[in-house]
Amino acid sequence: MWRLTCREQEILLLIGRAVRGKRIALALGISEYTVRKHRASIMRKLGLQSAAQLISHAVAASVACAVNGQDDDAPPASLHPREMEVLTLLAAGRTSKEIARLLSISPLTVRKHRQNIMRKRGVHSLAALLETAQPKVVDTPSEEYRDQIA
Repeated sequence: MWRLTCREQEILLLIGRAVRGKRIALALGISEYTVRKHRASIMRKLGLQSAAQLISHAVAASVACAVNGQDDDAPPASLHPREMEVLTLLAAGRTSKEIARLLSISPLTVRKHRQNIMRKRGVHSLAALLETAQPKVVDTPSEEYRDQIA
């Protein structure tokens, strides 16, 4: 039995919510052709023969997610290990070129990882992304510091 990739699962859930190919492509930042290829892969992996079977399976999967309490609007929570590496280096103040050199990958790959992380975190700017990556810092001084200045 084949396992669906994370992207295929996302596409399957969107199909189950009656989202068309063009809208799926826009929502996920991929081309319509890529959506069609993923759809064909899903059908092959699940042994489905028609679009009607795919839609039926997708609706069932979408309902199962709703029953299990998964929020439709919540971005996928987990990041791939490479995305975590990229996020850590971004939070450390590294540029995409520096990250690419450190990880021995292309700067365009770094950019794509950053886009995927931003999509998964539901943010639209690097500043917002870095804010989600940093632990919250309390603005009040610690008790030790207050004792010293008192």
